[in-house]
Amino acid sequence: MAEPESDLRVHMRVGLDPSAAFDAFIGDLATGLLRRGMTFRPGAQGSVVQGGREVARVVAWEPGARIRLEWRAAEWEGGSVTPLELEFEPTPEGTRISIRFRGWGQRMKLDGPELAGWLAQAVAATLLQAAAPAAVGDWITDSRARRPSGAAARRGYRDPTFHRPHFKLLLAGLHLSPQDYLLEICCGGGAFMREALQSGCRGAALDHSLEMVRLARAENRDSVRAGRFEAVHAEADRIPFADGLFTCAATTNVFGFIDDPRAAQSEIHRTLRPGGRLVLFGPSRELLGTPAAPEPMASRFHFYEDGGLGWLALEAGFVQARIDRPDLEPFARGAGLAEDEIAPFRGEPDAQLLTARKG
Repeated sequence: MAEPESDLRVHMRVGLDPSAAFDAFIGDLATGLLRRGMTFRPGAQGSVVQGGREVARVVAWEPGARIRLEWRAAEWEGGSVTPLELEFEPTPEGTRISIRFRGWGQRMKLDGPELAGWLAQAVAATLLQAAAPAAVGDWITDSRARRPSGAAARRGYRDPTFHRPHFKLLLAGLHLSPQDYLLEICCGGGAFMREALQSGCRGAALDHSLEMVRLARAENRDSVRAGRFEAVHAEADRIPFADGLFTCAATTNVFGFIDDPRAAQSEIHRTLRPGGRLVLFGPSRELLGTPAAPEPMASRFHFYEDGGLGWLALEAGFVQARIDRPDLEPFARGAGLAEDEIAPFRGEPDAQLLTARKG
């Protein structure tokens, strides 16, 4: 009698054509595995590596259609392999993505209660936790804003249309010249730095999303080659640059996500030269729940009162700290936004601009 089927399967439909679904899934799979200590090397000769050991090898690679891997057992299991198939099937609504581990249950060599326990604890519980409202909100916040990653984030942060008015505002406050050395905190895809470097200044940037660091380097590759720009993977409260190195610093729309704002302000102050200037832009509480600060990001963002934001700068050692509520419409027009794109920037000023100077 044939051994009963014991496959592990997951299916989901997404609103993308198979080619786009394939590219997005593979890119995000590599990101997800890397965060879990595994390296996925895509391609026809690709593999998955963990702890220096190859745990899977690509044996079929059909972009936009199918991937097949041989998933290797642990050494104590005798070196057997299990087929892992990823399929991208076109549907009227987009694409059906399927993941199938064939014969996984048999390969585990567990008795019934153990196999049920593994499925419940290692698979079902993880899936249910990831699908819980808090986890979904955290994932959306991270992928879109707090720690951007994935194909959508790379596309958006390469050319962040609705951030460009903020960039123009920061540049107007910085008055950059070729003598300046600019530090950007939480640089995203490097779009602001690309505009700033047009002044002839030098620049350095950091972000705690490795994907954004790589994107910032790629988007400013000519400046990297010329020695005018570098981007590093780091946290805002542990800036890996020397004391008194920069003439100015900037950050936009991210300060409310920083876990230790006092340490971040102190680190910025430390790395600035005497007389160095800081410009910091962010949303005020009045924007809570609007398209500029939507859920679930808004409930995970710390909104500062004007006085509190200024006090943080003074507490860090800055001798001057000023808070303005700028009118963003002129900067939206200066950034070349279309008339319908300018609409969110009209009305009462409801964003904060901190300008501070080191003594």
